[in-house]
Amino acid sequence: MRGASRRSWILTAAALVAAAAAYPHVALAQSADHQAARTAVERFLNVLGNRQLEQLPALFAPKATMVVVRERDGQWTNTISTVDEFLAALKAQTTPTTFEEPLTNVTVHVEDGRLAFVRADFTVVIGGQVRSHGVDYFTLVKDGAAWKLLNASYTSKTGAPPRP
Repeated sequence: MRGASRRSWILTAAALVAAAAAYPHVALAQSADHQAARTAVERFLNVLGNRQLEQLPALFAPKATMVVVRERDGQWTNTISTVDEFLAALKAQTTPTTFEEPLTNVTVHVEDGRLAFVRADFTVVIGGQVRSHGVDYFTLVKDGAAWKLLNASYTSKTGAPPRP
């Protein structure tokens, strides 16, 4: 490597190291499995938010679970259910509401191309207004070529998140 090329390479490497240190939640490069796991989560949220309930079962692994840790009026409650129970509760809603759930600060971990963990901050937006916020945690398992949700857990607090 010539002097100028070597210096350029060293400066580029140093910039990447500095960026990784300054923004540890941002991955510099992700594998196809990382992106596919994230896409599976985002598809679930889109299908759920648009109340396309008939599509939900195919997104879950057998015996999958849902966990909701919710704060309302200063009190915390936990709800743990199977996906079948979760789907039955959705279908029983008498005043269903569509929503959007944009994710930020997304972190994806993939182990051996078979198990994935996705963590993200979220807001629930209804009619253009943020109604709640929290943190999503998803565990996914590879089923054939597809990533399926094994567990979906989240915290939920009323209103928009506090500003930093």
